Amino acid sequence: VLVLAGSTPARAQAGDDWTTFPPTPPIDAAPAPAPAPGPAKPAAAPAPAAPADTVAPAPSVTSDAGTAAPGLQEWGATETPAPAPAPAPADRNPDARERVEARLRAAEAAAGDADAGVTLVSKAERFLPGTEPHSPATSQNRYNAKENLRVTAGAAGIGVLDVSSADLGPKGLLRFYANGEYLNQGNFPVRGATDVRTGGTFGVSFVPVENIEAYLSYAASANSSSRSSPTLIQSLGDITLGGKYARRLAAGFDGGVDLRLTSFSGVGNQSVSRFALGFAPKLVATYDLREAVPELPLRVHANLGFILDSTGGLVKTFTLNSAEEFALGVNRYNRFAFGAAVEAPLPAVTPFLEYNVAAPLGVAGDQLIGPDGVAVPAASAMAQTLALGLKVTAVKDLTLAAAMDFGLARYVGAGVPATPPFDFRFGASFNIDPFQRGETRFVETLQERKVETAKSEAPKTSKVSGTVVDAATHKPIPGVIVAMVGAGLPPVASDAETGHFLTHELPGGPVKLSASKDGYKAADTEVTVEPGKVTLIEVALEAAVKRAHFDVTVATKKKPVAATVVFKGPVEQRVVTAEGAAAPTPAEVPGGTYHVVVTAEGYLAQTREVQVAESGTMAVAFDLTPEPKKKLVILKENKIEVTQQVHFVTGKSTIMTDSYALLAQVVDVIVKNDLKKLRVEGHTDNKGGKAANQTLSEGRAKAVADYLVSQGIDTSRIESAGFGDSRPVAPNLTSRGRELNRRVEFVIVER
Repeated sequence: VLVLAGSTPARAQAGDDWTTFPPTPPIDAAPAPAPAPGPAKPAAAPAPAAPADTVAPAPSVTSDAGTAAPGLQEWGATETPAPAPAPAPADRNPDARERVEARLRAAEAAAGDADAGVTLVSKAERFLPGTEPHSPATSQNRYNAKENLRVTAGAAGIGVLDVSSADLGPKGLLRFYANGEYLNQGNFPVRGATDVRTGGTFGVSFVPVENIEAYLSYAASANSSSRSSPTLIQSLGDITLGGKYARRLAAGFDGGVDLRLTSFSGVGNQSVSRFALGFAPKLVATYDLREAVPELPLRVHANLGFILDSTGGLVKTFTLNSAEEFALGVNRYNRFAFGAAVEAPLPAVTPFLEYNVAAPLGVAGDQLIGPDGVAVPAASAMAQTLALGLKVTAVKDLTLAAAMDFGLARYVGAGVPATPPFDFRFGASFNIDPFQRGETRFVETLQERKVETAKSEAPKTSKVSGTVVDAATHKPIPGVIVAMVGAGLPPVASDAETGHFLTHELPGGPVKLSASKDGYKAADTEVTVEPGKVTLIEVALEAAVKRAHFDVTVATKKKPVAATVVFKGPVEQRVVTAEGAAAPTPAEVPGGTYHVVVTAEGYLAQTREVQVAESGTMAVAFDLTPEPKKKLVILKENKIEVTQQVHFVTGKSTIMTDSYALLAQVVDVIVKNDLKKLRVEGHTDNKGGKAANQTLSEGRAKAVADYLVSQGIDTSRIESAGFGDSRPVAPNLTSRGRELNRRVEFVIVER
């Protein structure tokens, strides 16, 4: 029963974001206004008490604004009496005033009587679909709960730190983010130098439509080094504009592409040009291991691409030293970039580990010149870091991140900015949803009224009240048919707004409920009904697999025949066609690749490979050949023996058409006996050179194997080999002997 409804401001984060704040407590209903003062009148008789096994239906619930919330009515509970309407002014109609006061006193008496003997049985907070809280608390969750996931922005758009994510979260979400770094390092980038660096990036990311993210950021840095000229070099106004397209490719796996354009501005001395441009295309992927192993709360991200920029041309009048290249972020080489990150979405925090490497391209001899003039390997001087950090959402919609970058580069090389041994990184991401509706919360309360009666009968029946939700999203499902199996009662349907349902009166004891709806798998639930008490349950429905549709036709010379058709693939499905059928025989299977096998009495079997998408439709037709009166193929223990040779064009590997009937019988034997592996062997006589005979035997064996594959035999079941003239079965002294040696044999490798 809904005894309270409220409207609160929209919460910014989506369901896969989080906060450590607990949900807002339910708002208590406003007390009924006191009656207007007036002369005392006798109190009206109290309303008769309801029997113990009955429950009063609740009226529609009103929001704070006073409007009725549609679809929020429930059965099986009592409610707080609503305030009586204000009485009319006494000076206008004294009689009316007395009548109003009498009604108010009667309402008070009834309310007091109703409160007597009432016991709270259960209380649950629910939300209207589409208005759920977007920052639920997670500290009390299980360690591997899916609700622990944080989807936030990194250094450039949605990601971990520098690694981009292919999981963009819900559309319509706007993310503001700021990231900074601090470095204070001695003997860097060269011995005797002291380098202090601070930097910051400010940006915004938006997901305007599903699968697409756009982001924009502004970066600035200040670097002080005892070896640079001037000692303080500032780089202001680096602007990055990026776009990302990513979508779900498989269960738990998202993939896409990230395109990033950067304008580099350099300010430090008068010889630095105004700007340089950079372009960074890369592939992005994200895999959630919880889809495969729910007990392992890990998410893996990977990036692969290139970084192309012209920062090497910022300074044209003189050569920068290593300290100045690091301060300005000057790269004289394009780079091949790879990044990977692993994060663990736990209830309180999200620890993560991130690795990034950028290998310079086009380095002459793979050698760079070090600060001391000695050549160093480019692979040992390229940018390579390992970051260890964590994220915490300490304030609603605000996620804080901190990490330490560990440099893995061993040397410093000219043309590639030095990698510091340590770099402290920190950041914050704030999420809002400008288009989100305000949440509407209501409290579902079940109460039981106990009234002492002298001769009350013990209740014998009760009802079951429940909610039907999607097993994956936990959102309510409207219009689900709930049947009470074996009760002889008509089914009920779940509510269009809340997914709630209430059964008819049921006798005490075990009851089986069956919930079904198109697009979902039917679910059966057994509950025990306790007379006089409403039983509360939740029913979760799994989405049904989208099935593909086949229209199967089996005929011979355009006349339909009775046949058995077996689809072998993700599932095995068998259908039977009727002789003389006027229409194709339907078959439904999940989408995927199938080997279709057709057998019919008196006909040669056939097989074919087909591929159909989910919800797709495909027509499959077979034209069968009657079994010949004279069989040319005999199945033996370890081989398929043919009584007639496969004929080829003289000196070539081309099969002659008169051998197709023979090979059709070979296909029939393979299919009907379900042979797992077959080797086609080619042999020649001793005419010609051995090398030529070997090549010819291999080509003919492969030609026969390819023909069997073209007739539907799976390529994994067929292999071929040629033996030239090394295995004669008759002397090569006569034309008959040579004819017997020119042969193709079918050896069974695995039955």
